[in-house]
Amino acid sequence: MPHRYSIPCSLLLLLGGTAVSAEPRLPVLTDDDAWKRLPGAPARAEPLPVWARAWAGMQPLTTARMLELDALHRTGDRLDGRFRAAVRWSAADANRSPYGRAMAAADFGRAGGDPAELPDLVRKPDRLPLADRLAADFARDMMLNAAGVTDDEVRRLIEVIGEERMMALVALVAHASFQDRLFLALAVEPEAGGVPPPVAARFARPKPPAPPPPAKDQPAPAATAAPPPAPSSAEWLDLRKGLEGQKLRPGRIRVPSVAAVHAKLGPDNPALWQAGIIWSRVAYGYQPELTTAWFDASAAAGRESALDPAFRNVVFWQVTEALKCFY
Repeated sequence: MPHRYSIPCSLLLLLGGTAVSAEPRLPVLTDDDAWKRLPGAPARAEPLPVWARAWAGMQPLTTARMLELDALHRTGDRLDGRFRAAVRWSAADANRSPYGRAMAAADFGRAGGDPAELPDLVRKPDRLPLADRLAADFARDMMLNAAGVTDDEVRRLIEVIGEERMMALVALVAHASFQDRLFLALAVEPEAGGVPPPVAARFARPKPPAPPPPAKDQPAPAATAAPPPAPSSAEWLDLRKGLEGQKLRPGRIRVPSVAAVHAKLGPDNPALWQAGIIWSRVAYGYQPELTTAWFDASAAAGRESALDPAFRNVVFWQVTEALKCFY
């Protein structure tokens, strides 16, 4: 069963420093070949972005789920089209992601803006509406120094855009952080004809693998005396102290009740158990569709990567340590 925090960690192995390769680091399939690999793809093919054509050869199920998640973030009425394009461009610019910037600019144009103006609007945002300006600054801060974002910065955003849109914004910024690292890891460049629009298709969901058979009864091992506990290191004690201090801090957003999340998800939703986890309750309580799509993609990545759990958790620890993420 995939770790519920898992990301496609095998992609991290593709990272090779900050230099951008002249060619993508994986073979890029044609549209037709990549489309045929996606599970249950409709007969009518749509133009696929270059990152999906590179990834489909390695992880077709994960690619399908990520295309669906990408479309959710780039369409719909959770956030205004120009607003989300400005946020996405600001995140990509902070991440130095050429493909992320090109995708955001293309979406800005589809929303009625002038793509050529977007860089100046985000970098010199006097002409942006207040909500767009605050959100673009937030996205940049989250990419460059997420642990340094202040309570006041988040409080001001919630005052302007509300809690539901704030959660959509947070999910978009988190998605941008992952996506840009994927783009940079694969070393993909924007398509000559422009980044294609989000894929509208929905793909099949293969049945999950059957659970392993129950283990046969084994004789209980002989009892042995437990060794005395090792003295705690100073580093461990500092970590514990920091965690206890973090628990005393008030959250930045109202946490929905378990009952409210259950009502939103419905009685038969397999994610009901996650309402007992505070951050999952916030995510599902405000943006259940985005949250479900992210967990679907994460589960697909865990299934296709089949990484050793110890290795996966070491990678997860390294990422969270680098971000100074207390959770």
